[in-house]
Amino acid sequence: MPNEDEREQALRQAARLKGFSLVRAGDAFALAVYTAATLDEIADFLVAESPPDAGHRRVEKDRRADLWAILRAERALIAELEVEKRKASIGGPEHETIEAKLAEIRRRIAEIEDNKRAQA
Repeated sequence: MPNEDEREQALRQAARLKGFSLVRAGDAFALAVYTAATLDEIADFLVAESPPDAGHRRVEKDRRADLWAILRAERALIAELEVEKRKASIGGPEHETIEAKLAEIRRRIAEIEDNKRAQA
């Protein structure tokens, strides 16, 4: 089992991969959204009078917009697949040609069987 330092490093890396930063505050940890901001931008942000969770709400709103976009794309793909599936089950010109050839083969087999019965 990994020790606490290895575990913390692994979680720090996992958070970084997801765009977060793992911050240690004494015995507790915080998960922060990672942004490549300058110190001036951070100072401006801290001085601005906004609700403490305004950034979180913005990130959550962006996340929801992304999720809706993903859902719309997924639904469009599903609709496309259903159309293709219907086309495949109905068949096209190739399907009709194959059916016609199979019908011809069945007809010939029936003729051969009739001829064998007549000769027997």
